[in-house]
Amino acid sequence: MIFDDDFRRRLEVLKRLVARALAGRGGSGRSPVRERGGRIEFGGHRAYSPGDDVRGIDWNAYARLEALVVKEFEAPREAELLLVVDRSASMQLLRKDRTALQLAAALGWLGLAAGARVACTARSGSSAWISGAERFAELLAALERMPAGGTADLVEAVRRGPPRGAGAAAGTAIVISDLYEAEPAARALAALRRRAATVVVAHLLSDEELTAPAAPALALRDAETGAQRRVVLSATVRASFAREAASFLSERASLAAAHGAQLQRVTPGEDLIATVERLIA
Repeated sequence: MIFDDDFRRRLEVLKRLVARALAGRGGSGRSPVRERGGRIEFGGHRAYSPGDDVRGIDWNAYARLEALVVKEFEAPREAELLLVVDRSASMQLLRKDRTALQLAAALGWLGLAAGARVACTARSGSSAWISGAERFAELLAALERMPAGGTADLVEAVRRGPPRGAGAAAGTAIVISDLYEAEPAARALAALRRRAATVVVAHLLSDEELTAPAAPALALRDAETGAQRRVVLSATVRASFAREAASFLSERASLAAAHGAQLQRVTPGEDLIATVERLIA
């Protein structure tokens, strides 16, 4: 099971940490998804008209202007958190998919607890917006229903995401992917920047993907296309592998920065609480 007893124990720790932090602020403060949802904002003044509630008159303004004016307030704006999850074939290797789903669930719970609307989306489907921590089970079910395998089409995942709600605050989008395909990832990040004020990328890679193994040779198979290739791991090949791995990480960091996204490297097996804290810092 993806959301097993170990995951739920870690989530309970996260819940207690959030509850303690909010209690220290009197139940309010900066939301874990960088938005303040549900807060009524002062929007300005307008001239008093007969029939207006006299409790809305700004008497301080009257003392200055010698005219009756009424305070106006903007309607509460609900923050939105969109979780874009890569469930492609390459993510099924080295515990990446399991980590991605558990990380999305933990981030989703934080969003719900902070009063945000949360939705998850992938190439093969998406959920509707979910509000309220009591509906967390719906988010878990939506994550588990997303079919795995195939190619990583992050553009399609973004397209499938539910439209922004009317009057919603500028939201946050978090992409969880190994970013193997650069060009689709770039287009997906560009699309997300048009709909979210904050875009965060959890670049999920195993250390095994970035280090040549000790074996003298490997039989490699592309997880998405099935193509196979045998590689002899000579000293030259190992040095080339190290350069390519470093270049790959640098290029993906530059790609995220070019689209105004914050990128954090995430490793399968990393402590869930520590990972979440890095992503929302």
